[in-house]
Amino acid sequence: MPCLKILTNLSSSNVPSDFVNNIIPLLSKVVNKPPQKFTCIISSDCQLSFGGNSSEPGAVASLESIGHLGPKENKLIAKEVTEFVQKELGIPSSRFFLSFYDLQPNNVAIKGDTVA
Repeated sequence: MPCLKILTNLSSSNVPSDFVNNIIPLLSKVVNKPPQKFTCIISSDCQLSFGGNSSEPGAVASLESIGHLGPKENKLIAKEVTEFVQKELGIPSSRFFLSFYDLQPNNVAIKGDTVA
């Protein structure tokens, strides 16, 4: 169950209502997992500062997945997700920070049970 979480200082009115649905096909392609497995969350109106500047748009994100992450994969994912965020939200790449977390199946649960 891969999950992309995005925190941004954009106001909710500047986040397209279909953003979370529109990024899922891209995530499915670059992470190489079926779209129905993905969860995406975007939280707007956050207090956020990059280098002491909180007045410009910015975002911090994390992508969690069981597998399908690694040095080569993360480079492609970072490029594609950053370009999508820049295009859809107007956040420059210099103000978008993305972290990757390759989770162990025993540390993920759904429907009341771990995936392992």
